[in-house]
Amino acid sequence: MNEQNNKFQVVAGSTPFKKSIEQEGRVFKECTTKEKQFYESLAPDNELSKLIPKYFGTEIQDSKEWIVLEDLTYGYSKPNIMDIKLGLSHHDVDLETIYSPPSSNDPNVNFETLKRQANMSLHKELYQSWLLSKYSTTPKLGFCVCGSQKHNCSTHLLEKIQKEQGRTFTTVTVQDKLYEFFHNGIKFRPEIIESMINRLSKFKDFFENNPDYRFRSTSILFLYEGDCEFSNRCDIRLIDFTHTKLYPSHMKPHSSKLSHYKSIDVNNIDSNTTSDFDHETFFPIDGGYLFGITNLLKILNSLKNKHQPQQPQK
Repeated sequence: MNEQNNKFQVVAGSTPFKKSIEQEGRVFKECTTKEKQFYESLAPDNELSKLIPKYFGTEIQDSKEWIVLEDLTYGYSKPNIMDIKLGLSHHDVDLETIYSPPSSNDPNVNFETLKRQANMSLHKELYQSWLLSKYSTTPKLGFCVCGSQKHNCSTHLLEKIQKEQGRTFTTVTVQDKLYEFFHNGIKFRPEIIESMINRLSKFKDFFENNPDYRFRSTSILFLYEGDCEFSNRCDIRLIDFTHTKLYPSHMKPHSSKLSHYKSIDVNNIDSNTTSDFDHETFFPIDGGYLFGITNLLKILNSLKNKHQPQQPQK
């Protein structure tokens, strides 16, 4: 593995990647049955295929099966990378215990019925167990920073954030870390932020209209060129699909509405009462991915507006 792919391995989660020596621009990831099934079931014309690494099948090496993927750092001189894990929780929840499937006598179920079932199912203990996380920003913002690396153009050092550091970030300091990520040591990069906002908006559009896939423990990868002498190249991709499932069929027609979420103070929920839940507080079937991406967009827009270069007065 060369230095470039070592950097990618550090950031892109705990599953190891290795460089394909024979195939430039590709990496190998240890194969799991579920992730392989996800990639192979995804139709080429699905909008999701534009938001994830390209898939090139599998190969056997060293008596192991490997998934062959696009190397997202290929062509970058000094890639700056941030690994952001999405969701309000990294725990799995059986959606059918909250949104019960229809009986055989009633094959169709409408949105109001599902919402009513959720309101009856939700209680303090469920929310406390579901929102439990080692990262304080996960249940509050719907995302957490799991790691990053950035090339400082002033000191010429590679600055890193480790997983353990990400667990200490609050809803305030995580915004500071995002600002630092887009500051190269000499100047803030609003043009990169602008491109990232445009790209991230495509992810928001997808999760607002995603009838098929339910994700868990999936990361969104921020990536841009850190070499001050190179272009403003940047990208965002969704990675890691070992825990991805299809939505139960009775939820698919309502997946967009059922993904909207309003944060709840669990301490104010009566464990024996569900009547306090309004129409916005039901359990989001997307695990809070739309909620997390929406908050990321708010933060990036705030950073862009706050640190936009001042135009000279006429």
